[in-house]
Amino acid sequence: MLYDKNLVLQHLKELRKEKKYTQNYVSNFLGISRGKYAKLENGFNSLDLENIVKLAKLYNTTVEELLCLSNNKDNKNLININELDTVLKTGITYNGKPLTSTDIIALKAFLQGLTSSK
Repeated sequence: MLYDKNLVLQHLKELRKEKKYTQNYVSNFLGISRGKYAKLENGFNSLDLENIVKLAKLYNTTVEELLCLSNNKDNKNLININELDTVLKTGITYNGKPLTSTDIIALKAFLQGLTSSK
């Protein structure tokens, strides 16, 4: 996994509490039931791209910061994106094999597309 799911879930809860939003408020903003949002926030359901973008707008942040993939040194909860090369080269395998240079380039391009401001 290229990000820490538990860290992202913790970050979502912190953002919601900082804004003093209820789970009901956030679920209405997303257009889903409160129960479904509670499952998202607690890791039982996965966030889809549409809801990630909506949450970034709700909390006035970037997708990159929402998913804890930022260089922001002021927030101790964020993973330093500069460590991505090391993680991809040493910590990630596919079918039990290390990633090739081509795999790493493709993954970085994909992540850049997900996290760029458009």
